[in-house]
Amino acid sequence: MQTPIIISNTKAYIQNLKEFFKLQNDIWINLEKENYKYCVAVPNSLISLISKEEYKGFTVGSQGFYALENGAHTGMESVENIIDAGAKFVILGHSEVRERGESSEQVAKKVEISLSKNLHTVLCVGERERFILDDKFDTNYIDELLIMLKNSLKNVNKNNISKLIIAYEPVWAIGTNTPATPDVVMQSVIVIRRELAKMFGMDSAKKIKILYGGSVDEENAKEYIKNATCDGVLVGRSSMNAKIFAKMINNIYEK
Repeated sequence: MQTPIIISNTKAYIQNLKEFFKLQNDIWINLEKENYKYCVAVPNSLISLISKEEYKGFTVGSQGFYALENGAHTGMESVENIIDAGAKFVILGHSEVRERGESSEQVAKKVEISLSKNLHTVLCVGERERFILDDKFDTNYIDELLIMLKNSLKNVNKNNISKLIIAYEPVWAIGTNTPATPDVVMQSVIVIRRELAKMFGMDSAKKIKILYGGSVDEENAKEYIKNATCDGVLVGRSSMNAKIFAKMINNIYEK
């Protein structure tokens, strides 16, 4: 199988560097093989300190940056700042950031900037709600999902998407202990990939990786890759538990 993309989003759970490295070491000792790899998105203030360690178990990335030109932007960090600090990827458009007022227009600008800098860019998209009517899912969610996807990618050129990754993260599943089923995720992956094909062509769309995020745990993570045609998972809270996250990685890599 292709190498899965497993991303831990530490959000603001990590309080200090000592705590961070203890967690990663505990994950490391619970992995079944040394060549099992994963990625960790950390607060920007920790990126340079972590990347200097050249820790062999994971790749370090950022949880975001401010779309700006150099100038008077006190307290903000540019994409150049996070790249110089050592970030190898960035998460953009996360629902928690959108909830704080970030628009798809702003996300689109950030995605354009990030890809122009040749940085692996994880774009999060997902509908707020999904209802079941007569034992069938209401397809109105598709419109919301596709509008978000198209608006967030509207500035992206077809020739500049080699490092684009899409993370399908339905808001109703994040932090709720109610993960989307593999069938639901597969439906959304098909919808997303069809739209990507319309935007960038089928050949390009096939190369774009699609992840799932939303109450991912050690039991369901492998199913999203095996049965929902995902290329990996984006994990939040569960990645803060070393044994759970290590088991998740082991299960995904298990043949």
